[in-house]
Amino acid sequence: MKSIKRSYWRKFMALLITTFLMLLAVSCTAQTAQEPEEPEEPQTPEPPQEEINEETNEDVEYPTRQAALPFTYERESKNELADEKYAPKVITLENGVKVQKTPFNTTYADGKLIKSWNNIYLNADNRGCNACHTLEDALENMETYHGIIYFGYPVEQTLHQCFGCHGFYTTKLRDSIHTIHDRSDKFAAMKGSCQSCHYIDDNGKYLRWDYVKYDVLFGITDIPADQMDTEFSWNQTKVTDTNMYYKSIKSAPEDWLTDDSQITPDIYENWTIKVTGDIDNPFEMTLPEMVEKFGTETHLMKSHCTVNGPGQAMIFQAEVTGIPVSKIMEYAQVRDNANMFYPVGDDGYCYNISTDVMLKENGLLVTEMNGKPLPADQGHPVAFWAFELSAGNFTKRIVELRFKQSDEASWDFYGDFVDPTTGLGYDKPNVGILTATSGQIFKKGEPVHLEGYADAWNEPITQIDMSFDHGKTWIEYKIENATTHQWVYWMLDINNDLEPGSYLIKLRAHSTKPDGTDRISPTYTNFMFNIQ
Repeated sequence: MKSIKRSYWRKFMALLITTFLMLLAVSCTAQTAQEPEEPEEPQTPEPPQEEINEETNEDVEYPTRQAALPFTYERESKNELADEKYAPKVITLENGVKVQKTPFNTTYADGKLIKSWNNIYLNADNRGCNACHTLEDALENMETYHGIIYFGYPVEQTLHQCFGCHGFYTTKLRDSIHTIHDRSDKFAAMKGSCQSCHYIDDNGKYLRWDYVKYDVLFGITDIPADQMDTEFSWNQTKVTDTNMYYKSIKSAPEDWLTDDSQITPDIYENWTIKVTGDIDNPFEMTLPEMVEKFGTETHLMKSHCTVNGPGQAMIFQAEVTGIPVSKIMEYAQVRDNANMFYPVGDDGYCYNISTDVMLKENGLLVTEMNGKPLPADQGHPVAFWAFELSAGNFTKRIVELRFKQSDEASWDFYGDFVDPTTGLGYDKPNVGILTATSGQIFKKGEPVHLEGYADAWNEPITQIDMSFDHGKTWIEYKIENATTHQWVYWMLDINNDLEPGSYLIKLRAHSTKPDGTDRISPTYTNFMFNIQ
């Protein structure tokens, strides 16, 4: 019995121990599965803070700047060196005039920290057609012949001079001008690129730099119209000095066709003109014979090229003496059906105009200008001129006058040429400055006096507007009762005490169309000048 109880007791104790061990194992497994907690960082006591006067900060001691920062962080030093390296160029022209085409930017007004931003970030001095060469030099150095026009007035030629002919004739500029530059060794040597001629706008479009430069350059000071103090006057009697005539050179400089010193009296005395066509009395006479037979008239006339760009200087006025074509017509007995007139030059140059237009505009065979024989570069010994018509109709060295019945269009030029890029007219009415060139430097304290012209060929000029704030506000100068037979010659004095800097004048003119409505220059003239 005792053995049975002892056996039972052993079994009970074994079961109790087994159960305890199992519970202990489960408890240990659960503790092992839990993430151990991170021990807390020991707390470092903060040093006591000094009391600060919040109103004056008088008790604050600011740290001193490091004595020698790396150059990367030396803002003032870097900017000073950059301003000096990229300062706008100042050019002295042959006539002694100093020109700065790129303005310094005014750091505070423009929000820039440098003064030469226009050259550092726009490379302005090295962009545009005239940055590498003058237009005259470019044409002179072409591999093939190209007619060259030289201004008499001290005005820089711009690319606008190209678009009259090249927008009108078959040779367009877009492809040919890029091709010429791409294969030019000079262009490559100057590290020329697309941006030499173009500006990339915010939409990624390539625009002509010369078209947009005054809108993107910093440093041009704007003055509202009501703050400008100017004196303006005008007349239509101004005669251009002989050495200020523009010239279209198509012959060797030493030839009598271009050099007055090579002209001999026998050229005039033996020059012969034929009168032909639908007439009952064809004839041929020398110039002296014509002068004796038909007499001469003297008039004040303008010579304005039909493709003259905005503000350009292909214009002058002279007192001309010549033989009236109307009297030649009477003697030749021109038939009633002869509706077209052809003034033919010795090189074949001729733009026919209607007989009615020629008579209306009082056509002359001009032999003298300003009391002297016709200069070589103006067509010595005789050229055709007429009121209102453009100089594109002024045939030089006339050898034949032909009168015909014809269905051809009348090539009477009165401007109206269009810029093929913008689609805007660019020469009618036209207004420009003739006594200064864009970028010219005037000394502070000295008067700024400008003279110029306005003309619209067969439309009278009625008003000239000028803006000194990029076209936001305009000063209007009224022109009353102007005739179309002469140009409007204007004079402007700027009386403001201008501070050193760069300034821009935008000019536009008004003319009256044949239907009586107002025409405003579609393309404005820009003239930038500097005070130093």
